Amino acid sequence: MMREKNGYALIEMLVSLAIIGLISVMMVAGLGTTRRVWQHMDAANAVSDQVAGAQILLRNQLERVIPATRFDSIPSYADFTGKADSINFLAPPRDAEAPTTPQRYLLSLTNGGDLVLSFLPDIALDRATPRSLVLLHNVQGLDIAYYGYVPPPDNRIGWQFGWEKRPAPPKLIRIRVQFPPQDARVWPDLLIKPYTTVDTMCVLIVRTGKCRGRA
Repeated sequence: MMREKNGYALIEMLVSLAIIGLISVMMVAGLGTTRRVWQHMDAANAVSDQVAGAQILLRNQLERVIPATRFDSIPSYADFTGKADSINFLAPPRDAEAPTTPQRYLLSLTNGGDLVLSFLPDIALDRATPRSLVLLHNVQGLDIAYYGYVPPPDNRIGWQFGWEKRPAPPKLIRIRVQFPPQDARVWPDLLIKPYTTVDTMCVLIVRTGKCRGRA
């Protein structure tokens, strides 16, 4: 009777070891899957952070557009040139560049697919090389639209794909970025409202046709 009990205990032990081994294999496999899931989530978060960072930077600068008036043609117009694939505007420096003079910015898409924000001090346009900040790589398309009054004879308000030599900057700016089909990044429509569209700081000098204190 004793040998039968001992034999039964040995079988139980072997079965227990087999179960423990199976559980261990399942745990290791589960840990591997979990690690891959976390790696995928980290990569997705990093991609989302890049897009969010680009949108925050563009919003900060375009909201603070300086609606300076230019008098080099008649009628005068706001110092803001918007096209369907680029924006040229004047704004305060980024926080990382402050304190310094207002900067001339150009948002554009290079032939290599880089979304770039170029900038240089407005007072150094003729003797300085712009610096460039790459916001995103591998961009397929850039579409920009502007909301405001349509020039005569339409005299209505709506979205347009160009904004040049207008009396004031647009009321809204919409920026859309397209990525290649296989790219997992998503760019939500970026709608930006400039804080001001009136050049309240301009004191016109009639003799020169320029604002006082400006070159």
